[in-house]
Amino acid sequence: MKMTRNTLHGLLVVAILILAVFGLSRRWEAEQTHRHFGLVVETTEIQSLSRQSGRFPASLIEEMKGKGLVGVAVNELTGLELSGGESGFLFGPLARMTDAKPLFPLSDSGDLAVIALEEKLPWAGEAVSYLKAKFPDLKSSSKSGTVYLLLPRSVFELEKAGVVPDYGGLELARSGNLPVLFRPAPCPGVGGDRVIASLEALVAKRPDIRGILPQGLFIMGSPNIGDVGEWLRSKGLFLAQAEFNRQLGADRLNRSAYPALVPIHSVTTDEVLVKRLSREAIVERMVRASVERSVPLLLLRSYEIDTGGRTESLLTDLSRIREDLEGRGFQSGWPTPFEDWSRSMAGAAAFGIAISLLCVRLLRRIQKELDGNAGAGETFLLLFGGIAWAFLMVKIPVVARVSGALGSALLATEVSLWALDEYRRPAIGFLGSLFLTVTGGLAIAAFFSTPLTMLRIQPFSGVKATLLLPPILVLMHDLKKGIYPESFRKLILRPMVWLEFILVCLILMAAGILALRSDNTAFVGGWERTLRDLLERTLVARPRTKELFIGYPALVLWYAMARANWGRYAWILPRAAASIGFASAVNSFCHFHTRLPFILFRVFNGWWAGLAFGAASLLLLRYVGLPLARKWGPSHWT
Repeated sequence: MKMTRNTLHGLLVVAILILAVFGLSRRWEAEQTHRHFGLVVETTEIQSLSRQSGRFPASLIEEMKGKGLVGVAVNELTGLELSGGESGFLFGPLARMTDAKPLFPLSDSGDLAVIALEEKLPWAGEAVSYLKAKFPDLKSSSKSGTVYLLLPRSVFELEKAGVVPDYGGLELARSGNLPVLFRPAPCPGVGGDRVIASLEALVAKRPDIRGILPQGLFIMGSPNIGDVGEWLRSKGLFLAQAEFNRQLGADRLNRSAYPALVPIHSVTTDEVLVKRLSREAIVERMVRASVERSVPLLLLRSYEIDTGGRTESLLTDLSRIREDLEGRGFQSGWPTPFEDWSRSMAGAAAFGIAISLLCVRLLRRIQKELDGNAGAGETFLLLFGGIAWAFLMVKIPVVARVSGALGSALLATEVSLWALDEYRRPAIGFLGSLFLTVTGGLAIAAFFSTPLTMLRIQPFSGVKATLLLPPILVLMHDLKKGIYPESFRKLILRPMVWLEFILVCLILMAAGILALRSDNTAFVGGWERTLRDLLERTLVARPRTKELFIGYPALVLWYAMARANWGRYAWILPRAAASIGFASAVNSFCHFHTRLPFILFRVFNGWWAGLAFGAASLLLLRYVGLPLARKWGPSHWT
């Protein structure tokens, strides 16, 4: 019994879905077991707030713990901070340290930095060990219960450099029984071996240090950054992977520390001032980082914008973020890194067969042979070609990267063309396109979902291509198939009508802008950010603008135009615009750092809300726009 081509392709789609579900099992399990979020505040912030509010630091910490605080960040003090007396250190040039000058008579450089600390301090021995490990050629001497350390650096060199941990902050964390993120800073002349030696001396006495969060413009220990990452893994520590990090060397450190990575998000004071962020916006941004991008560590600050009520504002922010995230099913607690796993063979088979099927269908579309029976050769080609391609993707990384860009773009194109062809059966077109988008998107996610991509160590190469190529491919297909009133050859040979030229330019320009804007908030206007926040509060999983206001409304418009056989010279616009919506939906599955349930919810919201907006717009056009156009517009509009 012969099988029709559409039946064969439908069975393959079901097989792809089943394989994709199996291929996603490891990611699903990891997402369900890693649902903790940790709210973190710097100890310098706590000490500052305790002074301003008149509360004891220990009491303030307990109050913060009641609001959701689970850990603290402790900085490595710079020379500038040491000059202010942080943690009880004395710091300055040898020439001005009158008590230290007689202890180092052979030093002929008065600008060398001296650190002094009292021997009776409980952490004095730790500090000396740390400094000797970091500066092995320092000189030390004692007098009247005070230890003086002459560093082989000038005060100017150390002004913005990391020198010694904030032991006052470490003691505060110990008394509050809180895990610590230590924040080392770069220091001139201190390479990776010295950084490792000093950190080794520190963590040996401070088991409450669970991770490292580098500070400064570049990563400490350069050029031996890789050694620092390997040391972190060997010690069972993790690297707090800062989002949108521009530190020089951060990518190298992330790669060397992998998989011992835990993403962290923070909002700096400069960013608050430049973008005029309200506290409401800051809280929503923190929640969004955890929910949308699976960031488990959130570093909060009090910010100088509330000079009179910084303490209460921070306590309120802690409480609101915790309540919001717990209301979404997350648990407050100290997060842990992912365990590494390799690519799923079931996921590879799903994506390989999907690429094979997409290539065959697009080829059949060009040849106008989608209908009819499928022979044994075509069945063998689809299955064998898919499995062979899956094997190549697993074995050859460059094939996997190319397949990501190719497969996601072809998927968005094929779903668009299939949906556009179903204008005689709108319900089938709407429901079927959602099913195909989800199935193909899950196949992509099943193959590429590993901690490497989920932590964005290995970037996905198809995001821009997915947005840019489908409108162009749909346009080329329409010209080839004669969807446009004239043939491609006739259209090329005759002079272009200005309206056609403008429409083509608008489509290409819109595709370029959307590709440029993707994952880049710098190109998002203030009004759109406000709209996004409103949609997020209303729908929880905010649908993407490209789906809500462009893609699905354009599909509704196309169905209405095609069924009425109206406006053929303008068909090019809604068809290309509809492909942008499907491209955006496919693109959602390529954000592997976002949890799968959230992706599915977002795609579903974009689908129904976009169709609803399209239907409302169509009614407005039909009963308001067109009557006005007939009444006041040129006669040819009728």
